[in-house]
Amino acid sequence: MSVAEFCVTDSRVSSHPAPSWGERIRQWRRNNRQRFNRTLARLFGTSRAKRMPLAPDTRRILVVRLNKRLGNILFLTPMLRSLSASLPEARIDLVIQSPAQVALLQSLPGVGQVYIQRNSLFGLLGLLRTIRRQRYDLAIDPTGNSASNRMSMALSGARQRLGFANKDQWLPLTHAAGRTQSRHQALQAVELLNDAIAEPEIECFDTLAVFPDNQARQAADRIWQTTLAGQADEAPVIGFFARATGRKQLPRHWWQAWIIAMRAAAPSAVLVEILPGDDARPISDELPHVAIKALTELAAFMARCDQFVAADSGPMHLAAAAGVPTVGLFQATSPRDYAPLGQSCISLEGKRLTPELTARTLAARL
Repeated sequence: MSVAEFCVTDSRVSSHPAPSWGERIRQWRRNNRQRFNRTLARLFGTSRAKRMPLAPDTRRILVVRLNKRLGNILFLTPMLRSLSASLPEARIDLVIQSPAQVALLQSLPGVGQVYIQRNSLFGLLGLLRTIRRQRYDLAIDPTGNSASNRMSMALSGARQRLGFANKDQWLPLTHAAGRTQSRHQALQAVELLNDAIAEPEIECFDTLAVFPDNQARQAADRIWQTTLAGQADEAPVIGFFARATGRKQLPRHWWQAWIIAMRAAAPSAVLVEILPGDDARPISDELPHVAIKALTELAAFMARCDQFVAADSGPMHLAAAAGVPTVGLFQATSPRDYAPLGQSCISLEGKRLTPELTARTLAARL
């Protein structure tokens, strides 16, 4: 298949089979849950924005983001930095689901404890007791569309609750912002603070960020020397990640064509592939490649690259957070919502999403 054939969208109308009984039952449950949420919202919830000052003694803050996707967790970093800068005496704790992401969040200023939600009943009860003992002054749901986040906020016992107001918001909030669909997912969380908190004034950050510690940077330096073996002493290095989930992933032959185009556009550049695991097959056995499990070490390794390119994925956002000029490739999602947020980061989509143009773009940026 040629690149031109790859970029063409099939516009033929296909017939869809009737939904299975399982799909019908799931849809029925979703509809009933939605009706139940709206009934609760009308009785107790928060359907309109509510901008209020924070209590002057707000010092203990809990952010609830029950999600395992790396990109979604990195989307918290502008909001967390905004909170820390605006409330410098506060300690910000979080509840997430992936232990692998704890060190990334704890590298941020103001962040204290990062709790992990376990799936076992005893684990959940133990976490709830621990959280309630902290007597949080403020709990935040940065998404507005997660029933798990809302339930955790409700059970936290926090005396102030901040989130998005909408017709399905059944949780009584003390501070609420209207939901906007016109901004990047990460920036909506910053807007939540600015629109729902009247005082203090919010200092807003608009880029992703992580700050690996010295141990992570030293480990990344050793991996860099082993992987590149002196190839990058004077040559520019372009890192790339060729995987993504579902329709976001570009096919293998696209990346092979990109490597050929990249060698023509920037012959001196060294290409290094980031792999999702040790057992993953590289795009080219001739290129250096590496799999790094610890995310802080991976971020520190990426930070040494001159450029990074990837489809919409967690590593793309991690590269942007590490400060690497990143080119994001979008064929199934919108850069408006998911672009890499960082210094000198850009996105390519539509007709611009070809191996040749991507290679020329990267070469011009070196």
